[in-house]
Amino acid sequence: MKSNLLTVILLAFSITPFVANAQMASSLKKEGQNMVKFNILPLLGGKFAFEYERLLTDRISVGAAISLRPKKGIPFGSTVKDIVDDEELNDLIDNFKSSNFSITPEARFYVSKRGTFRGFYIAPYLKYASYSATLPFDFDVDIDDANTDIYSRTETIPLNGSIQSFTAGLSLGTHFKLSKNIYLDWRIIGPGYGSAKGNVTGKMELDSEEQASLRESLDELKVDLEDLPVGIKIESEVRADGADINILRSPWAGIRTGLSIGYRF
Repeated sequence: MKSNLLTVILLAFSITPFVANAQMASSLKKEGQNMVKFNILPLLGGKFAFEYERLLTDRISVGAAISLRPKKGIPFGSTVKDIVDDEELNDLIDNFKSSNFSITPEARFYVSKRGTFRGFYIAPYLKYASYSATLPFDFDVDIDDANTDIYSRTETIPLNGSIQSFTAGLSLGTHFKLSKNIYLDWRIIGPGYGSAKGNVTGKMELDSEEQASLRESLDELKVDLEDLPVGIKIESEVRADGADINILRSPWAGIRTGLSIGYRF
């Protein structure tokens, strides 16, 4: 009799984890393991950001975010021009155009016991981003004769370039349930660090004096960038039809934040 009772108790303990896992899986399936979100904060800068998240367990999920920004000027450029009254800066703001695209896979670990998709979370992530931009680059052309300056003029070469970056970081945030299927995701902060590289090209007919002046300006820019604490390394080539600039190495940092409305299904 005692032997039979012990067998029943051991059997009960052995199947309890499987029953619990089956119940949890049934609950997740009933409430929904997936969520799609729209991040409203990037709209302030003219960017669109969408996210997808899927539960693996009641406290662990995986997902990805995709964001894109059509080619346009600097966000809040007119406000910056009103605050800083500088002619060169105003010209740069007026002529600078950029666009970007990024994809960010992440894993989330919820530490709260309030239920699935709820409470504080920690989320390590990887981010790939691609940026394109057009901007003018001014350089001075000095005309001299027998080491005597005759006159000086400023030329502008239009530059077009793209940069690709990879960063890794950690986000901290919290999830709120607003109604049956509607959630609010507040990503409080998500610092990340990595590296970037890219290419910049300028097309312009240049005579020998203009080539020499542009080459000198780019050499000065190279020294200035390499002297920075982060040590940005570039190489440049000037030709009769323009110039090429290669960004060989550049540290890259950023902070992810967000306020997203999500739908669970």
